[in-house]
Amino acid sequence: MKTPIIAAALFFGLMATAATAQTTPPRANGAAAATLPDAFGEPEPDRTAARPPRPAATAPDIARSEEALRAVIGSLQSDAIDYSMFSDDLATQIRERAADFTPLVRRFGALKSIDHRGQQDGADLFRVVFENQATDWVIAFNDDDRIAALLFRPARD
Repeated sequence: MKTPIIAAALFFGLMATAATAQTTPPRANGAAAATLPDAFGEPEPDRTAARPPRPAATAPDIARSEEALRAVIGSLQSDAIDYSMFSDDLATQIRERAADFTPLVRRFGALKSIDHRGQQDGADLFRVVFENQATDWVIAFNDDDRIAALLFRPARD
């Protein structure tokens, strides 16, 4: 079962890369809408020592992300994907490959738990445990509050 899981992780990784590589107009404060240079929290090089700390995610943001993630997982397992919750680019990518990875997500089994693990560069990181598989997921939204980045991989640690 490792090969399909790795394939799915790579697929979602490509989706996230494509979604974050889009040319996005800068926000008023100059920040990009959703950048994920290191989506799973591996150490990244210190680019500026004087960088101010980012505020932690607030409970409503985490709740919104968890609710959206539950909806995505449910739609993937039921093969009734609501593409309106995704950015146009991500929706297109999911449409093109849904037949390849929805069976994989179904094989994970019933959803047992979702645990918020942190936030990085506007993306929320979750540990999602299914009946047959533990996974790590990343989800991020664009300025229109639609999912612009989504990826998962087998859980580490």
